[in-house]
Amino acid sequence: MSTQRTYIGRSGQMAVMAELLFRRCNTAVPEVDVGTDVFAFHDEREEVARVQVKTAQGERYRRGDGHSAQFSIALKQLDRPDKPPLYYALAVRLEGLFVDFVLIGRGRLSEYWNGPQRFGTRDKEGNLVLTVQFRERVLCGEVDLTGYRHAWELLPPLQPIPLVNDSAE
Repeated sequence: MSTQRTYIGRSGQMAVMAELLFRRCNTAVPEVDVGTDVFAFHDEREEVARVQVKTAQGERYRRGDGHSAQFSIALKQLDRPDKPPLYYALAVRLEGLFVDFVLIGRGRLSEYWNGPQRFGTRDKEGNLVLTVQFRERVLCGEVDLTGYRHAWELLPPLQPIPLVNDSAE
């Protein structure tokens, strides 16, 4: 991996960690990266989210009505069983700022890749290449990813704590 890509990738990882911290979710970086870039957790809760960050430089559309970014995800990681669950954070940097994040679970991403709608391409290195278009809606091929834009609440530590019903019936 080139030094430039290393710096870009790490900056996206730091931006994701900053967003998590802003949402009062603690983060940790594993000493050895074997597919998880960030652990997200609350000290008082059991849930931990494993997050793989992918960073891309966005390109603004000429008409100024949005931007696009291209991400590369290793298919060998995507094809693994989702136990424990892994989440992808796709971070977009545009004109000097991180402007968009798409958060999506590995299981859902795999369903889109293996589903009937056009979604990404496979490159020669065995990666899934996603070109994501950001306008009012977020699209990748024929798949609408709008519901995953800034969807931090998909991460288990950021989901509401379920109410426990203590009353005996």
